[in-house]
Amino acid sequence: MVLSRVLAIVLAVGCVAVCTGGTSAQVLHERFDAWPMETSINGTVVLAASLNDLSILKEAIRTPAEQSVVRIYASGEESTHGQIVALQQVFEPLSITLSIDRKNNAHKAALSTLTKDCDVLCWLSSSVTSDAEQRDVAECSELLNAFVRNKGVLILIGPVATLAGKLNATGSGQPIRGLDLIQDAVIVSDYVGSESQQVQLTSVLRDQPRTVGVGLSAESVLVLNARRIRMAGSGTATFLLPNGAHHAGKQQVLARPTSRRQSPAEYIVDWTQWRRESIERTLDVFPPTERQTPYVENGTLVIVGGGGMPDGLMDRIVELAGGPESARMVYVPCEEQAHISPNQSTISAWKRGGVKNATFIHTKDRNLANTDEAFLAPLKDATGLWFGGGRQWNFADSYYGTQAHQLMKDVLSRGGVIGGSSAGASIQAEYLARATPIENFDIMASGYERGGLGFLRGVAIDQHFSQRGRQKDMTQLVNRYPQLLGIGLDEATAIIVQKSKAEVIGRGKVYFYDRDQPVSAGGPDYVALPAGSAYDLAARSVLIDSTPTAPEETPNANE
Repeated sequence: MVLSRVLAIVLAVGCVAVCTGGTSAQVLHERFDAWPMETSINGTVVLAASLNDLSILKEAIRTPAEQSVVRIYASGEESTHGQIVALQQVFEPLSITLSIDRKNNAHKAALSTLTKDCDVLCWLSSSVTSDAEQRDVAECSELLNAFVRNKGVLILIGPVATLAGKLNATGSGQPIRGLDLIQDAVIVSDYVGSESQQVQLTSVLRDQPRTVGVGLSAESVLVLNARRIRMAGSGTATFLLPNGAHHAGKQQVLARPTSRRQSPAEYIVDWTQWRRESIERTLDVFPPTERQTPYVENGTLVIVGGGGMPDGLMDRIVELAGGPESARMVYVPCEEQAHISPNQSTISAWKRGGVKNATFIHTKDRNLANTDEAFLAPLKDATGLWFGGGRQWNFADSYYGTQAHQLMKDVLSRGGVIGGSSAGASIQAEYLARATPIENFDIMASGYERGGLGFLRGVAIDQHFSQRGRQKDMTQLVNRYPQLLGIGLDEATAIIVQKSKAEVIGRGKVYFYDRDQPVSAGGPDYVALPAGSAYDLAARSVLIDSTPTAPEETPNANE
């Protein structure tokens, strides 16, 4: 038995050296250009392709500030006086500027003026039928996207709403190039979900990889703010992805909520997640069907379950990074906001502890994280990284596949230390667990499973484990992906990983789920180890189990 375990470790280490080429090797699916550049918009886009009661728009947008500049652009010969009046009433008592283009062929020139110093722009169109009219609309893409990036509220009403995506597939002809305000969307209006509509839309999606189908029914109002889509009005939006080589087709129908008790996942869609799911259909299977060996060739990983730190752990991290005098520590916060305070408590704590060189990096701009030398500079000579808590998909959005991602891996390659707590724990695995942007109840988040930074391959890491009753979630994950080793960490509990050895410290336990081991009916499907224990991640075996043994009962002399 001992010999077989030693042989397993030797084979595992050899496989890591030969197959991965070291920790810093970047795998194909981590390449920068495979993933969305922009994961959120600064403003708001509202679409109403077929809407009789324009007053519904009041529930679609937040009440503009009193000083807001509102402009209405009515294009086409059929724009009715009644529609314009109804739209004006939506924004009363604000002052509104009205511009009418009956010729329907000078959109770019008109919008260049209307978007200047404007807060809310409504484009009411009566028809966009000819090829020339469609081209005129598409030429406004850069202008309108800039308006939204500048935090503008853009409302598209009528046929122009179906041109808000990358493509408009309404009608029986070839898809029409759109404004790409709803990035990577293929939009169909008057969608009722008929078989013919589904076949047509699915066909377009297969011809246009990395796109998502959006079917807008009559009386629907779609609202995209930041990265989340919700509905107003009585209509619906249907989101559609086709079958892929490794993925079944997917469909979700979105409507406005009907009860306060509804889960947000029922009435909000995270658009970035859907876009990532469409990308998944163009890539190889993930996680790989063959087991990947968890092994840290150089350096140390410190993986904490959130809810506080084990005593003395941060001091140990600093020592592993070179000690207070020599360590070059970089903190990576987990934030959805683009701009955060320059005063970070982690940096202050390091400096109070005597760390001479400590800073932080943060961005939501993937291009910055890939090319900006000033941003990347702290990572190039860092000896220690610490990833903060929050929602781990933020790390994936900002850094996955960027040059910053590679430089983070290089910290390990040169013998440094990488640590993190809560979200900063899960992100260290290649498989990213519990990364659903809408709530965080699902441990498997389609579109984000491939989002881990990959410091430790072949595992899935979850945190706040016992405190939030997440044991059954990990069971579900490893039942689906038995090639992965599941790791669940209690709060204020950590593993320190060097090579393939994981040392357990802290007040709780660490749970290891190995589907190579038989599971007895009614028994646990994991091994739970307390502080002082150690586990071999490559061999999937317990090295030290410090679980206290129950004292033997002393016989009663009087019996």
